[in-house]
Amino acid sequence: MPFRKVEDILKLVESFHKNMRYALEQVEVESHSESVAWLSQKLRAHELHWQAALSGYEKRVAEGVLDTWLQYIPDEEVREELNSINVRRDMSLDELTDVNVRFRQALIRLYESLANGSSAPHVQELFEQLLEYEKAVVAEQSQKTRESDLVDVDSLHNSK
Repeated sequence: MPFRKVEDILKLVESFHKNMRYALEQVEVESHSESVAWLSQKLRAHELHWQAALSGYEKRVAEGVLDTWLQYIPDEEVREELNSINVRRDMSLDELTDVNVRFRQALIRLYESLANGSSAPHVQELFEQLLEYEKAVVAEQSQKTRESDLVDVDSLHNSK
C-alpha cells in the first residue's frame, strides 16, 4: 500500500503483537514443558510491555504524529513474513525461540524502514524508539540463550 497514516501502521503492528501473544498463551496452556512455558511467559511479558509502551506514547503524542501520512510502507513484506510464522503447541524451546527471533527481526526491518523513510522528526523519533526497544529485546533474549547454552554445557561436563 503506497500511503498510510502512522496510526494505521501502529494498529497493524499491534495486531501482529496480539496474534503472537495469543499464540504464546496457547503454547503455555497446552505445553507440558516447563522451559517452553517459561519462555512463553517471558515473550508474552515483552508483548504486554510493548502494548503498554505504545499506549502510553499515544496518550503523550500530539495528534499530528498519529495523523501523519507516510508514502512508502513496507508492510506487505512484513505481513508476508509474519503470516509465515506459526506457533504450535508442540514446539520445542529452540523452535519457539526461532519463531520469536523471526517475529522481532520482521518488526526491526519495518521500524528501520519507517524511521529512515520519514522526514517528520517526531514520526522518525517514534519509530526509532520502537526500533531500539525491539533491538533491546533481541539482545536480551540472545544473552539469555547464550547463558542457557553455557549452563547446559557446564551440566554436561559436570555429569561426566
